[in-house]
Amino acid sequence: METRTIYEEQILKDIQELSGYSQKKMVRIIRFLKKEIIESPKEERQLTEEFLSVCGTWEDDRTVEEQINDIYSARKSRKVQGEII
Repeated sequence: METRTIYEEQILKDIQELSGYSQKKMVRIIRFLKKEIIESPKEERQLTEEFLSVCGTWEDDRTVEEQINDIYSARKSRKVQGEII
């Protein structure tokens, strides 16, 4: 097998020195790294788009201040161990 880079050659050499069981674990580690670390920006954007397509976007004609005031006015205070929260 011809290697493309010196790094690929070094990785292959290191993996070849491992036992079969350890090589199996390395395959899992490499696949994890590729999926979760190396390729994550593309996947992260895709996941965000999928999430937003399910949930939709926030739509409200009120100003931010009006929305905040509405949230506060809807809250009810209650007593917890003698304190009002």
